[in-house]
Amino acid sequence: MSKGGARHRQVLFIICGTVVLILLVGFPILRALHRRHLHALFTGPGEEKTEVRSGFYRRVEYDLTGYLSEQEEKTPTQPPEETKPSILDKGEDELEKSVDGAHLDATNVAAKVKWLKSPTVYKAQWVARFLTIAYPPQKAVFPSNLCSPFIEWRDLHNNFWQVTLSAPDAKLEWKFITGQRRWRIPADLWQHVKDRWGCGEVHVLVKGIRRRGWWGKERKTVHRSQLVSFHISKDPADNAVVYQLVDPPFTHEKTPSIYVRDIRKRTPQLFLSTRQQYCVNCHAWSSSTGRHGKVGLQVRYRGKDEQEHRSYLALYDIDERRGRKIILPFDVKLSTFTSWSPDGTKLAISARQKFPATTGPMVFETQNLGQDSDIAVYDAVGGTGGLLPGACDPKTIEVYPRWSPDGKSIVYSSAPGGRDPSLTQYDIVVIPYNDCRGGTAQPIPGASANGKSNHFPRFSPNGKWFSFVRSNWGSLIKASSNIWIMSSDFKTEPRPLECNASYAADSWHSWSSNSRWVVFASKRDDGIFARLYMTRIDDEGKASPAVRVPIEDPRIRMSFNIPEFVENVPRIEERRLFDGISVETEILNVKSCTAEANEPGSL
Repeated sequence: MSKGGARHRQVLFIICGTVVLILLVGFPILRALHRRHLHALFTGPGEEKTEVRSGFYRRVEYDLTGYLSEQEEKTPTQPPEETKPSILDKGEDELEKSVDGAHLDATNVAAKVKWLKSPTVYKAQWVARFLTIAYPPQKAVFPSNLCSPFIEWRDLHNNFWQVTLSAPDAKLEWKFITGQRRWRIPADLWQHVKDRWGCGEVHVLVKGIRRRGWWGKERKTVHRSQLVSFHISKDPADNAVVYQLVDPPFTHEKTPSIYVRDIRKRTPQLFLSTRQQYCVNCHAWSSSTGRHGKVGLQVRYRGKDEQEHRSYLALYDIDERRGRKIILPFDVKLSTFTSWSPDGTKLAISARQKFPATTGPMVFETQNLGQDSDIAVYDAVGGTGGLLPGACDPKTIEVYPRWSPDGKSIVYSSAPGGRDPSLTQYDIVVIPYNDCRGGTAQPIPGASANGKSNHFPRFSPNGKWFSFVRSNWGSLIKASSNIWIMSSDFKTEPRPLECNASYAADSWHSWSSNSRWVVFASKRDDGIFARLYMTRIDDEGKASPAVRVPIEDPRIRMSFNIPEFVENVPRIEERRLFDGISVETEILNVKSCTAEANEPGSL
């Protein structure tokens, strides 16, 4: 090897090293200078034309099958005999046919069921004409254990923004730039704000410009949003929320899976996959810890295999890591909504359910489900179960049971049966349990006889509050649904939670174990897809502006429904849970605790 060649390689090595060094040192400097210049673009004359209005444009009102007369609104009539949907209640096979028959297209419904009314829920979202922060809402309160949230804004005129986060009293301020109308607070900054500033007030301000090229902007003025403030509460919520992810509209063919979201983390995890073979329509926990006790699941098998029992109650014992298929002693096996007693030994059930043969689904519409239902109780310790006397009237729909905090009574929704589902209005009543002997149901003042439909009752774990949902009619997620609250002794007048959105549905809800937070399903984002929101309840029962459980992709076209708080993410292996609740699992036939009241045909 010649000396000239070696010297040449040395020179080349030095040059390459110098270039790499310049890049390593120079690029961060250039990048920092460029970002500094971009931040400087947001100085100059300010212009603020914020619109704080939110919600949707007035929706189009229509009647799918023709208008009901004013007299029919006041006194609903039965449909003509030849078009009246039959209630099939002669066993599981025929019941399955009745549910399968529910999925008719809009044309067939319009042609065959002229009495069915199905209003739209779709509404076009209102668009701000000027730079406006859309989320979080003013004076929002975040739980201390929630992962870092997004900041979102509306802006038709700009394509580049500067977000300023500040804690004025602590004299802390951070600035960020973005080309998107949605920006997430960095996790380390969110933790820093919680550690350093606790529950003090935090401010958010967004500025917008029309960026041109790499360095410039198209105009001198800088648009400014309104100043939004929020707090981080010292009270945490429960760490986990278990929910269904549903693709609307819901039909008998849907098999929504169940997910669990650790609210401290950015993404959910699968809790139970239905493998496109099952409809698991409810989940109830006997222990708020999520780590002990039992999980109750109402299951309907949708597979092709021949099975003796296609609808059943499944119980999974978390401590024993085993599941069982519970066959209740009723002629009709289909049931849905459940609630565990405070001691975790008894399960109240919406049992013996029968669905009409038609409902009236449309794309992105909320269905009207008319249903017959009775209240039953299953004793998981004694292995007995039966209908609750006084809550199993064959002429009445009895559904959505919930135990009182002392375990001595059950509240539920009640409505006369046989009415047009779109005109059904529920009252919430209370009945003594009385060791499965029941009694006489009494209407709850403020949650009954108010010209509205009252449903989804809940008690706060500390026994202080009673909450429920009120809508104009029906019980599924309606645009008119709002959450109401009153004292648990029913002696105060109920009032709507301050966090309700007047223009969209707020419905399914659950209390955290410390009775400080309520998680609920809300369609306030777009009127169609439900998202999970949380609100803090203070000592007076007043609710803070609601905050959303963050989702990575806001474009997800699914609804987050039936949220249930649990203190911890359940340590349940998904495959073991599925095997424990599947149609092939071990069967436990339940003995009747009130034989006289539960014999077929005795009601």
